[in-house]
Amino acid sequence: MRNIVAALFAGLVVLAATGSFAKDAKVRIEVKPAQAYVFVDGSTFGHGSRTIEVAPGKHTIGVYNYGFTPQVRELSLDAGRNAKLEFNLVAVPGSVTGPWGRLQIEGPSGAAVYLNGKTPEYFVGHVDEFNNSGEWFNCCTQQLIVPAGTHLVTIIDVKAKPVWSGSVDVPANKRVVLYAHSGEQKVKPWPEAASINSLSRFKAGIASATIAIPPVTGSINADAAQINCGDSSRVAWQTAEAVQRDITADSETLNNLEPSGNVTVQPKKTTTYMLRASGPGGAVTSSANVSVNTTVQSSIQASPAEVQYRRIGDKVLQQASSNLTWNATNAQSLSIDPMGTVGSTGSQTVRVTPKQNSNGPVNEVQTYTLTAKNECGGLDTQTANVRIIGSIEPIPEIPLASVFFPTGYPDHRHPKVGLVTSQKRALDRTAAGFKKYLEYDPDARLSVAGNTDERDSNVRNKPLSARRANVVKDYLVSQGIPSDKIEAVANGKTKQLTATTVQQLHDSNPNKVKLSRLTLQELGWAYNRRADITLLPKNVLSQQYFPGDAPEAGFLADSNWPGHKEVLVQAAEKTPLPTGPGTE
Repeated sequence: MRNIVAALFAGLVVLAATGSFAKDAKVRIEVKPAQAYVFVDGSTFGHGSRTIEVAPGKHTIGVYNYGFTPQVRELSLDAGRNAKLEFNLVAVPGSVTGPWGRLQIEGPSGAAVYLNGKTPEYFVGHVDEFNNSGEWFNCCTQQLIVPAGTHLVTIIDVKAKPVWSGSVDVPANKRVVLYAHSGEQKVKPWPEAASINSLSRFKAGIASATIAIPPVTGSINADAAQINCGDSSRVAWQTAEAVQRDITADSETLNNLEPSGNVTVQPKKTTTYMLRASGPGGAVTSSANVSVNTTVQSSIQASPAEVQYRRIGDKVLQQASSNLTWNATNAQSLSIDPMGTVGSTGSQTVRVTPKQNSNGPVNEVQTYTLTAKNECGGLDTQTANVRIIGSIEPIPEIPLASVFFPTGYPDHRHPKVGLVTSQKRALDRTAAGFKKYLEYDPDARLSVAGNTDERDSNVRNKPLSARRANVVKDYLVSQGIPSDKIEAVANGKTKQLTATTVQQLHDSNPNKVKLSRLTLQELGWAYNRRADITLLPKNVLSQQYFPGDAPEAGFLADSNWPGHKEVLVQAAEKTPLPTGPGTE
């Protein structure tokens, strides 16, 4: 029975052991140099080659030794024993020069020492490498040599157990002893410093170690310290002995920068780029300023600054142009009201139209406003004015009135005689109106149609009507109307106004002749001794009212053939009357 119980107990022990083993992942880590320190997921696990036990799963294993390039691996560990990992660190070349001081740390021998930071990148060694002053055994000197100045020292024991953290002021050529458990610090002489010219970053013997930390250096500069809005500058930096570098500019930060590099920037305002580089040897800052010119300068001119304008009715007869020229510097967006978006420099011909639409003189100012701005908040506004001088006129009226002649005139012996004074004045008004109308419609024409009363044959009346049309045409030409603008038509007695039409004209005539002096037949004859004027191509006919209010009304209404001298009197001719045989 005792043997059975023992066997059962042994089996339980094995099962318990097996169950415990199954909970952890084990891995053997081999490191070179032998003093290298192992970090698992950022926590301290101790220095030298070792077997670690962690929970199964993904882990980050880092091996650090100051003066060597660290190695960090991401891996997944299975429960139980895993494959051995080997880390062979490569030494960083170069040596370190002073001024410097020495730091001696007394505390837990395996505790990790961080300088000026609290992540593995700031790890400089473990306490056992710095806790011997060498006063008794020169072979066993263990020393941490740092740049003179104040340093943040953090000591973390195995399994991330805090030991001490605080500032230590290390004078040049002095040895400072830090007692980690109490934080006490003592400054002692370090005479050997004067004889040291340079040191390797890391040197270790059987029972000695010297770790020399160089200072961190860094600088930043901008290739263009002054730029216009929208332009770029290249910011370049260089650092040495730093493990972290960042550049801040206003609220933006560039992190995890390479030891040296450059970046193109396009600030919208004057900006300071601040470089901060830190490492075990301390921290430095450097700044570069990029000044941004946000001022926009612009101009706009109009030439000429005054233009002429003339419109008759709906037709513009004169509309001069002005040339706008503009320019802007340090601007990305330009617009001219009322033109719209334009380029940064240019010119454009503008035809200026007044806002006024009513008849009358025109005197307006058209303003062109240039607005130039940039994305940095710069803004400039300039204006150019163009004055518009001129007029808007109604379509000229042409007083179209039919012209009336005395009986039988002009006759074949006196083909230029027959226009009495009142009819000349009527033609004066027609000519003046038509000349103005030609400005509105250069294609307009006049048609003059001569007519006769019904008496006599058409053989005699046809030439008579032609002479009447030609007399009117010649008179209009004498008043300045081009001859090719007038056609003369001879109707003879073929276009008689009927008695009904004559009566209607008489009833509506504002200047009617008194019928007590005329019979209706005589009135009809008087109405038909006329020349009608038609405006072409609109085909507007002259008013056919008999001039009852004219001084020559009775003379024109007389159905008898007057003498030549009497016609000349009514025509107010200034030339001497003809005398001699054959004259009337």
